[in-house]
Amino acid sequence: MSRTKRGGFMKVKEISEKISQSAGLVVAEYHGLTVTELQELRNLSAEKDVELKVYKNRIFKIAAKENGIEAINTELVGPNIFAFGKSDDISPAKVLAEFAKTHDALKLKAGTYEGKVIGLEEVLQVATLPSLEEALTMLATSMMAPLKYISVGMNTLVEDGLIGTSEAAAPAAEEVKTEEKTEETKEEAK
Repeated sequence: MSRTKRGGFMKVKEISEKISQSAGLVVAEYHGLTVTELQELRNLSAEKDVELKVYKNRIFKIAAKENGIEAINTELVGPNIFAFGKSDDISPAKVLAEFAKTHDALKLKAGTYEGKVIGLEEVLQVATLPSLEEALTMLATSMMAPLKYISVGMNTLVEDGLIGTSEAAAPAAEEVKTEEKTEETKEEAK
């Protein structure tokens, strides 16, 4: 096997492993982005646990076929950048869609979500989904809301004097104890 073929084989193996280990993948054309803009995109991606790679389309097509996502191969025309989500399958779509809003040269093409190949429209829909962290925050907030309303309601009742506080209840408790002692004293006197 020649050195070139061996290098190509190793690259296919590398890409194939990256596809199988990533939670999600998005393909975008980056023709027209400056080096500074690409670096900005890489920095943004690194913050969101997304890895960006540029591969030859021909080699990526082989790796995609090995991983059962060959349907994405129809979109592999021109210079493409591949965003791999390390922790979740939403982050690559979010990062690239957010960046594409301010940079017209970046054109989203396709991706994967839950192991299935999705087109541009679906990638844009996935980009609007909340991340796991955001979803958990929304869940916790919705679970805390009823407790907040109970707390506010109880506080209002106390402020309006409809319910006594423990400080107000202390003298009343002492009166009850005093009455009990007087009753005991009366009974002993009889």
